[in-house]
Amino acid sequence: MTITRYITIILLSVFLFAQDGTILPGQKSAIQSLSATAGFTDADLSAYLVQMYGKSIDNLSQADGVGVIKAFQAGTVVKQQSVETKIELREADLLEPGMKKLFHFLDGTVRQGEILSIEGGDIVLKTGSGTFNIPSDQFLSETAEITNKKGELFKGVVLGETSEEFILRTTFGDAVIQKRDIRTMKRYHGGVLDRQYEDLKKFYQGEAQLIGVFMDPTAFPLAGNTFYLSGLSVGYGLTDRFMITTKFGSNFSGDLNFHPRMRFYHRKSAEKEVAATWGIGLHRAASIESVVGRYSHAVNITTGDSTKSLNQLDDIRVADLVKESQDDFLYAEAYLVFSSRRVNPTGRGKVGWSAGVKANNAFINRDDWLKSSFSAELDTAAQVSWSNDKKYSVPFRCWLSLEYDLRKNLKFVGSAWIDNGYKTMDLAATVDDYFGDDGSDSFSLDSPRGDVSMIDFDFGLLYAVNESFRIGIHFQQPYIDFYWEFFEF
Repeated sequence: MTITRYITIILLSVFLFAQDGTILPGQKSAIQSLSATAGFTDADLSAYLVQMYGKSIDNLSQADGVGVIKAFQAGTVVKQQSVETKIELREADLLEPGMKKLFHFLDGTVRQGEILSIEGGDIVLKTGSGTFNIPSDQFLSETAEITNKKGELFKGVVLGETSEEFILRTTFGDAVIQKRDIRTMKRYHGGVLDRQYEDLKKFYQGEAQLIGVFMDPTAFPLAGNTFYLSGLSVGYGLTDRFMITTKFGSNFSGDLNFHPRMRFYHRKSAEKEVAATWGIGLHRAASIESVVGRYSHAVNITTGDSTKSLNQLDDIRVADLVKESQDDFLYAEAYLVFSSRRVNPTGRGKVGWSAGVKANNAFINRDDWLKSSFSAELDTAAQVSWSNDKKYSVPFRCWLSLEYDLRKNLKFVGSAWIDNGYKTMDLAATVDDYFGDDGSDSFSLDSPRGDVSMIDFDFGLLYAVNESFRIGIHFQQPYIDFYWEFFEF
C-alpha cells in the first residue's frame, strides 16, 4: 500500500508539473485535426486562440491545450462568421505639456518621451533620440481601466507612467495608482484593447543586471560588445556567451592575467532563465608574497612552546618569510557556477540565485617558498611552516549568492560561502590593503592581516544610478563596490 501511495504521488506531481510546460506536439496535432473537422481554417483557429487565450497555438501551455481539445470535443466552439471591418483608431483628445509616458501613434510607431509644449496643432515631444514636432492628430488616445486590491475601479486617460505608478485623468480628477496595488488592468490605445496589458502585473526588470555578486561570478556573462570597469577588474563581452576579464592591480605589479568565462548552458522563458558557466584564471607571474598573504592564517610561526599563525602577528612582514631564491609562478584557477533567475512571485522585478565552486593551484610548491626559521624583531629564532590541517590542503571556495529586485534601481544582494582563504578585516584595514599601504600590492585584496572566517556570509544593497553605472554597499571587504558599463563598442 505504501509503494502504491508513493507511485501515485510521484505520477500526480509529474502531471501537475507538466501542465506548466509548453504544449505537446500531440496536443497541437489533435487541435488542428479537431478544428479542421469543425470547419475551421488555420486563420479561423488562430483567431479563436488569440481571442480566447491571447496566444498562438505554439505558445499555448499544456493546460491550455487540454482545454481547447475538450471544447472542440464537446462542440462548444462555434466558428464565427468572418466580417471584414476596418477599425477606426481614435485620436488623443487630451494632450498636455508635462505628459511623460510611452506614446502610440497612428502609423503604428511607439516612442517614450515627454511633451514639452503645444503650439497650434503641433506637439513638441522630447525623446531619448531627439526632439520632434508631431501633429496632434497623429497621437492615439490612451485610456485605462484599473482595479486596485481594495476593489476600487479607476477609468480615465493615461496622463503619465513611471516604473512604479500610473497617473489617470478621471471624471473626478487625477488619480495616482501604485503599480504594486493593481489587481486588474485593461489598457486601450486608439480605442483598441492592448492585450499585453491584460496581465494583472506588468514586469519591470531591475536596471542592475549582475555578472557577479560581490567578488563571486554568476553564470550570466556580459552582453556582447560591452566593456566594464569595477574597483578590482576590467572586462569585455566578446559575445553573449563569452567574456574576458583581467585584474588590473596584478597587471600593474607585473603579473599579467587573463580570466575567460563561457556560458555553456542556457535556457530562457518568459518567466525563468537558467545558465551554467565555466571560467578559468591564468596569472603569468603570480606573487608568492601575495599568495602567502592571502593564506597567512595557514602559516605557523613557532617560538619556543608558542605557535601562532602569521595573521596574528602584526609585526612580521610576509617578505621576511619568503626565500629570496623563489621566483613568481604560473597561477591557475578554475570554477563552475550555475545561476537561476525568475520573475518575482509578486510580479515585480526578478529574484535569482547562483551556486559555484572554485579551486586553484596555489599550494602545489608551497613547501619550497618559506624559510625554515626566522628571527627578525623576535628575541629568539622562530620556526616557520605551513599548517598540516587538512582543510588547507587545497585552496577552495564554495558559494551561494542571492539577488532580489526591491525597486527598478535598487537590488538586495547576499552571499554565503565556505572559503579556506578568507579572513575578515575592518574597513580601515581593507582601505590600506586596497591602496597597498600595508605593504601588499595596490588595487588588490591580499592582506596577511584579519581574522580567520572559513564559513561566513554577507549582504547589502546595490543602487543603479542609471543603466550603465551602479554602486553598492555591504558589510564585508571590500565594503563598497562600483561597476561601470560602456555599451556597444
